[in-house]
Amino acid sequence: MDRRTARLLNGVLALCCLALVFAAVYPFSTASPHSENPVDSQFAVPEADEYRSTGAIVVEGKTALEFEGAVTADGRRYQSVDEGAVRTEQYQAAPDGPVYERIIVDGRNSIDQRRAQIRSDTDRELLRENRTEEAVTFIVKGESGDIADDIDGTASVVVRSLAAIGYERKADEQPGPSVYEPKNGWYEGIETYHVTAATGEVRTAPDTTAVRSATVTWEQTVPAGTYAESALVRLTSDAPRTYDLSFEFESGQATVNRPAWVNAVRNRSVAGQS
Repeated sequence: MDRRTARLLNGVLALCCLALVFAAVYPFSTASPHSENPVDSQFAVPEADEYRSTGAIVVEGKTALEFEGAVTADGRRYQSVDEGAVRTEQYQAAPDGPVYERIIVDGRNSIDQRRAQIRSDTDRELLRENRTEEAVTFIVKGESGDIADDIDGTASVVVRSLAAIGYERKADEQPGPSVYEPKNGWYEGIETYHVTAATGEVRTAPDTTAVRSATVTWEQTVPAGTYAESALVRLTSDAPRTYDLSFEFESGQATVNRPAWVNAVRNRSVAGQS
């Protein structure tokens, strides 16, 4: 082998080694999460006069948030929210009617603080309190507010959480919804994080970003500013953390029946007035 060929080979090897060093130091590119899109092109909760929506955020197999909400043509509203240690139900017979609320709090949480918070609110009345070994249940009556706004707000929490990663839009299947698939990659946030094993899809109404359904799963390692750091975090912690998000929105006919616990407090109030 002549000197010129040897120098060329050594140069190629040096470049390969340098590339490996850079790979260990920092990823070659980072992706933009969906939340960085212009506001008018970000995922949003659909609008409808009558609908039913459900959703959940599950982290490492544990439910961080699960909800169900419904608004009917005759004005009834209902929402249930499960946040693990606290479960809440709300019912309203009409947009301008009283809001009945049942709050079930895990007995290991601050019950006194929750009670004081309810009693300090002049727009709410504590109707009943029941205690078991596992939990305390508060039933509350509120006099203001349309809980359709609360339902939209809870749905927005799930939809906004979808935007923590990026998506690639598939070719439209006309006629039909637009479909977005989640993307693996390195993302810049407060700390750089690495997304892997991203699967599922988000479906929006045609020609809009209003989410009609979503089922998305991904694994997230943080902090992960470099390949080396990502590997180290995985070895020394429980990373990556698995996120499972789901959402469904059905416009049109919805049914809401008055819950039995609402009937119980209403009947008691009527009996007390007689």
